[in-house]
Amino acid sequence: MKKKFTLLCVLLALVLALSACGGDNGSKKSSKEDTEKETQKTETDTTQTEPEPEKAPSGKMEKAGDLGDYRVEVKDAFLAKDYEGNPAMVITYAWTNNSDETKSAMVSVSEKAFQDGVQLDTAILMSVEGYEAGTSMKEVRPGTTLDIQCAYTLTSETSVVEFEITEWISFSDDMVTANFDPATLG
Repeated sequence: MKKKFTLLCVLLALVLALSACGGDNGSKKSSKEDTEKETQKTETDTTQTEPEPEKAPSGKMEKAGDLGDYRVEVKDAFLAKDYEGNPAMVITYAWTNNSDETKSAMVSVSEKAFQDGVQLDTAILMSVEGYEAGTSMKEVRPGTTLDIQCAYTLTSETSVVEFEITEWISFSDDMVTANFDPATLG
């Protein structure tokens, strides 16, 4: 009895698998594709939206863009000294939480800075005017924007700093980038 039941289950699974593979897929597929294309065309034709920032083929967006549920816009940078007196740069960007949950930038996006092709260390700043430590840890309600500041210890006072922001956990190669020349920041 047990063997008959097992055989019946295997045959039933085989029949279902074969029936799913068979049929006139060609005409159904093209009809389905035509319907999807027409729907996309109609949605595109009737929806007026703001143009998105230009993306390079690699997914890079200059100064501003959407990273998943978040909008980021790199605003500015200024020079400072870290706690040991080394040159540092403070970079400010606006982060908008467009998700459905209250979140912080610290768990939503990731920032990195490079100089001469090498990632810079995070700077520890003490009592620097214009710098507010910990802004990335503040919780932000959906639809709210907060200015986030991050600081990096420079390895050179003349080489350009390449700053990039990506979504923290994502398979996308989208990133917002900005370059800052320390020599022009004074």
